[in-house]
Amino acid sequence: MQQRQAGFTLMEMIGVVAVIAILASMATPMIFDAIRNARVTAFLEDVNVMRTAVARYYEDTGDFPQHIPTDARDGRRALISNSNNNPIGGWNGPYIETDLENPFVDGGYRAVLNSNNANYQFDLDGDGTVDTSRVAVLRIDGASETEARKISDIMDGDGDVDSGAGAWFASGRVKKFGARQNDRRLLIFLSRE
Repeated sequence: MQQRQAGFTLMEMIGVVAVIAILASMATPMIFDAIRNARVTAFLEDVNVMRTAVARYYEDTGDFPQHIPTDARDGRRALISNSNNNPIGGWNGPYIETDLENPFVDGGYRAVLNSNNANYQFDLDGDGTVDTSRVAVLRIDGASETEARKISDIMDGDGDVDSGAGAWFASGRVKKFGARQNDRRLLIFLSRE
């Protein structure tokens, strides 16, 4: 009489692996959604910090800052330090304690810009006409389409509008920047004169 050895049969092992694979396939999308939501939430907190910093800077100096963390030239990080060569009158900062990080792409471009350039104009009410002239904007690169829509939906309530004057990428406080359809650059309205 043969004695049976202890252990699992091949069929039992295949069954366990199949159950694990099914559970993993169900959990993976939820994990990626949670990661995406965390990036969007962190970014929206940064937007609020930048909006406050820009308002304080404007109150002190009467102008909007240029703050480009990746640009080491003098005067390009106005929210953290005053220019050495051309000090800004009324500057009473620093206005932020640490530089803005890009939560979408490690080392990705991010900047607070001031401009009256047509590319930086906003249709805030979605009626098809520009409502701003000189603005302070936060430019951030690398957000996926899903992340950009979520940001626009939270800030403007229009993440599901795809066409017309009120399209999420063309009106409100969030807009896509760039001529190509797949550009992953966003402009976030911070303040206007």
